[in-house]
Amino acid sequence: MTLPKGFRWEYRWQYSKVEDGLFLDSQVVAMLLDKVGGGWFARLDCQKGIDDPLVTRPCASFDSGKAGCEAWVIRHEARLRAEVAEKIASRPKPTWSTKG
Repeated sequence: MTLPKGFRWEYRWQYSKVEDGLFLDSQVVAMLLDKVGGGWFARLDCQKGIDDPLVTRPCASFDSGKAGCEAWVIRHEARLRAEVAEKIASRPKPTWSTKG
């Protein structure tokens, strides 16, 4: 499956052993997490705030979770782009920056 332009899999943090974060620009929108005792689950809508409901889905394997996240991104591409753009625009600008 081909991801829409701008979406990419990357290591979510410095201790990731696989590319487990699905990013748009600098924002993670979905991630795959390994369960204690084995297995994987997907967390979706990571760009939303901490007060929003936690959306997770069980995965049969890492590869099936990755494919499921990619299918989800394709279905929700327009909404994800709008929400990520809004989140990035609302970030505070550094006060030391000389550019507006």
